[in-house]
Amino acid sequence: MWLAGAVVLTLVVVIAVVVSVIAGPDGSPSATPGSSPTVVTAPTSTAPTGRPGHRHEHHRLRDPLRPVRIHRDPGCPIRPPTILRVMQFNIHAGVSRYGGIGIARIAAEIRAAHPDLVSLNEVDDGTVRSGGTDEPAYLSQATGLHVVYGPNLFGYDGGRFGNAILSRFPIAATHNTRLPRRPHSEPRGLLEASIRIGHRTITFYSVHLSQGGRGAVPRIRQAEAIARVIGSTSRPTILSGDLNSGPADLPVRILRQYLLDAQQYGGHGPGLTVPEVAPRNRIDYILYDNHFAPLPGSTQVLPSASSDHRSVWTELVLRPKGQC
Repeated sequence: MWLAGAVVLTLVVVIAVVVSVIAGPDGSPSATPGSSPTVVTAPTSTAPTGRPGHRHEHHRLRDPLRPVRIHRDPGCPIRPPTILRVMQFNIHAGVSRYGGIGIARIAAEIRAAHPDLVSLNEVDDGTVRSGGTDEPAYLSQATGLHVVYGPNLFGYDGGRFGNAILSRFPIAATHNTRLPRRPHSEPRGLLEASIRIGHRTITFYSVHLSQGGRGAVPRIRQAEAIARVIGSTSRPTILSGDLNSGPADLPVRILRQYLLDAQQYGGHGPGLTVPEVAPRNRIDYILYDNHFAPLPGSTQVLPSASSDHRSVWTELVLRPKGQC
């Protein structure tokens, strides 16, 4: 009898900790602040307010969104929280930085992290360099997760190249938005997946912005285009990707007008991700809107034995919808 009581007491304490993450000790939040994709099934914000500027040289940044206060009715039944484990990983086309094909090692690193949602960049399909492997399908099979692929570069090295999303939950719909670029430069896209989690649908994005100098215009235009897309939805939103920009660079600052940074509000240290062996820069991010709150200390940078990037991993609590 005492054992059953202890189990119940433990469950209540765990739920109380998560509720405190969502609402904070005083009831306030714990942090302030074109090709169609290919879908493969695995085998066995609150809407952002304001509009992004259209001229980057006069782009006026406003304060980041602050999570809304949640008022819990004392009569509300306590429900188990929804916690999502999210991973961002640029996989270097599945080609090991030590030489040879490293896609099996990439799959093992993903499995070891036990993620629910994964954003993947630099994903090959049928290229010579990756041995003709359909990497999205391979990673789906190897991890047991659903996959959607958004190729942006066609006919490269005999195949396709782009972003992918892995999901433990059903993928209801997908879309790949072409992003602005300079003529004759590598095309980039914003891969979107509508994901069903219980009775709710969230939107998960994977993106890889263009390379270039600190003030590269294409990345700024791309960030503005992404802000317009995420500003058009009221669903809970997560954006993960290789932004090829530091936290103080304008593309990241543009996106952080609408989204919060898991590293800042749920992690420790600078979150450096490249180069993998001795990282000096942070260019990989997991960003989220007010529908989520990171578990304190959950955001981590994980080493890779194959890619030239370290991956980012975090746990996000999906805030309860409405009142009782």
